[in-house]
Amino acid sequence: METPPKGIGSVIPAADRASPSSCAATVWSAWTAGQGDNRAFATARAALAALLVARRVQRLWLPAYVCRALVEGVTRAGVEPIWYGVDDQLNCDVESVRAGLAPDDAILTICWFGRPPEAKFQMLASDFPSLLIIEDRAQALDPGAGIPGAIRLYSPRKLLGVADGGLLVGSDLPASPTRPGLPDLWTANDRRRADVEGRDPDTWFPDYRARETAFDAEPRCCSDRTLAALDRVEIHPEADARRRNWESLAAHLVPFALWPDPAPQFAPLAFPVVVPNAADLVAHLADRRIWAARHWENLPSPSRFDAAHRLSGRCVSLPLDGRYGRPEMMRIVDAVLEFAGTSALRTA
Repeated sequence: METPPKGIGSVIPAADRASPSSCAATVWSAWTAGQGDNRAFATARAALAALLVARRVQRLWLPAYVCRALVEGVTRAGVEPIWYGVDDQLNCDVESVRAGLAPDDAILTICWFGRPPEAKFQMLASDFPSLLIIEDRAQALDPGAGIPGAIRLYSPRKLLGVADGGLLVGSDLPASPTRPGLPDLWTANDRRRADVEGRDPDTWFPDYRARETAFDAEPRCCSDRTLAALDRVEIHPEADARRRNWESLAAHLVPFALWPDPAPQFAPLAFPVVVPNAADLVAHLADRRIWAARHWENLPSPSRFDAAHRLSGRCVSLPLDGRYGRPEMMRIVDAVLEFAGTSALRTA
């Protein structure tokens, strides 16, 4: 029987066996240093819900391009979502927020694919100094300085080999959670570590799906194992590898790129490409054992935000995390260009 090719993407192996860092630049220190206080919940949606309740927010402005799970946190807090639009490159309609802000409103902005928020959010913070701004960094390992005074929200399992975590960083935070986390969270990451080359996803992917389905917005504690891993893993090698891999992909995939940035300063979650049908490309890549994600299909925002919903049906996240280097990136390039041979390139 022929050995299947090495898998690229999907679950990241457990990271907590990394050697203790000899420098200060661990993920934990980079995310928390000089940022006031922090709280560690099991999920970002639970952390968001607790923050909204503690700050007595009545309405939360959300971009139309957002993860459905995050909105669970808004619902859990009993807060009304108010939507603002984005265009086909995820530039935000902040002017509609300015025009509609009311007392006790807050706004959430997203570091999509790791890119920092637009400068217009910094101007919003300056013009409305009492406005609660939440910077969603679930996809951001190292996006830069951020918005002054904003609360930062991290979800490390999206970026690293950890099983849970919803971290709030900033000032005037809610109380820490006391409920225990869910059991068996690390099974998928541990089994993925045993399958070093990702050749046997049936041994770990079902556990991953079960875990993700079990997560909710209840105020549970982040696992000690995740917190320990964040304080062991060095941020710069992972961030640098992601930037290098982006450059390798960008050099060949400009016709598909969401953003034609050849060398980003931020550390990307993935390389987002735009094609006529995202599901078709995901299936094409999966047939070649390249597991690409969609961020996100089935948006929770109203359908009147057509640019967001069009992008949802066309955007695919190509994996580029620090497990991989140029050979794997070239394999992804070849697969995408092969797809282009039977599918039209991105159209306006």
